[in-house]
Amino acid sequence: MALHVTDDLAIDPVANDEIQLTLLEKISYGCGDAGGTIVTSLISNFLTFFYTDIFLLTPAIVGTLFLVLRVMDAISDPLIGIIADRNHSKKGQFLPFVLWTAVPLGLILVLTFTVPDIGAKWKIFYAFATYFALAFLYSLNNVPYCALITRLTTHPQELITCQSYRFILCGSAGFVVTVGLPVMVSWLGQGDRAKGYQFGVGLLSMAAVVCFIICYCGVTERISTSTNQAFSVKASLKSIAKNDQLILTFVMSLLLISIFNTKGGAALYFITYVLHGDAEYTSLFFGMATLGGVVGSVVVTYFTRYFEIRRIYFVVNIILAIAHFGVWFVPAYNTTVWLLLVFCCCVVMGFILPMHFTLVAFADQYGRWKSGTRASGMSFAFNLFFVKLAWAVAGVILSVTLSLISYRAGVDHQTPLSLFGIKLLSTVIPGVLHMLLAIVVYFFRIDNAMETKMRQEMALQP
Repeated sequence: MALHVTDDLAIDPVANDEIQLTLLEKISYGCGDAGGTIVTSLISNFLTFFYTDIFLLTPAIVGTLFLVLRVMDAISDPLIGIIADRNHSKKGQFLPFVLWTAVPLGLILVLTFTVPDIGAKWKIFYAFATYFALAFLYSLNNVPYCALITRLTTHPQELITCQSYRFILCGSAGFVVTVGLPVMVSWLGQGDRAKGYQFGVGLLSMAAVVCFIICYCGVTERISTSTNQAFSVKASLKSIAKNDQLILTFVMSLLLISIFNTKGGAALYFITYVLHGDAEYTSLFFGMATLGGVVGSVVVTYFTRYFEIRRIYFVVNIILAIAHFGVWFVPAYNTTVWLLLVFCCCVVMGFILPMHFTLVAFADQYGRWKSGTRASGMSFAFNLFFVKLAWAVAGVILSVTLSLISYRAGVDHQTPLSLFGIKLLSTVIPGVLHMLLAIVVYFFRIDNAMETKMRQEMALQP
């Protein structure tokens, strides 16, 4: 199946090596993912807790919800990638999706964090429907957004710099969410946590919509155009299947986002029941974590000037695995030490995301070099599928663990077994996932020399 696309965008390695993105473009590009981070931060840090302690679903139902909807994503995400690869408009191939989905995504986010006054069975249906709509609209926004970077530049240092700005803004957005929402729930809810979540998420949703609009207005797809390319689903799928490095990034995305979502989903349980933190301490804890991530996103650009991205990625995950095993032995009563530990941990974790998505872009470029076919929309669609599969994996890890320890909401219902399980979710389990991620990265072979070779050879292609 093939479709001729008159305005399809083609990569010119030489021309793109000369492209220097302006500061405004980098900030505007980062705003697109800042809006997406508001969505994912709410999902990873608050949704599981919201479902079990506010919406009052059982952990088993929550785990089933996360897992079942990933099957639907297996169909929807590749289709979104096909739609993105076929799109052609005056504004660009991928950028228009950021605008089209802005308002609907903001609205469904509020509905997801709303507790309707209906029967128990209908509440389960409501949770499934709103979460599915949220996941679908997020994909429709984020698949084209992630592919957008391939239409801005192909130069390695420009990529890592652009990604760093992206994750600095993401960190800032995450800071606003994780620090602000607990306070907003308390202030706006006035004792009614369900109302507090609805109003707090409503304000954050408006901020996300504004971020998407800034991205649309401030970014231009600057890659040269070609008038004689045809898009073929069969050729694109064949190219992806033969791209062993891209497939490795799928596994890397699965493990990496599972780490973030497992730690994020367990954080409120850990803070509330292990550290006995109040709303102010919760905001401070999340604030230190987010600030650490922002610092890491800035610092990593200096390391990548002198060391290979792949090697840094590998070493960082080894360090984080050892660190997570070690913090198991830190006593829970020393809450100040935990603030320092979470800051240091997140500084190191802040290195990972800019490097990860740069390696994904390298793997996409590797696919074109190897097969002569480039399908960035579908490549990033499959990558996002594994990101959302990671949401399900983290949800299953959380729900299964909570079920095994017989978790019940409320401080008075916690037992030594439940506290053991909650601490496990924040320490040892993420450590194991970091170790697995390091093993996968070890087999990723696109280093600086190979990336340069790919660009040089593609520059010679007709």
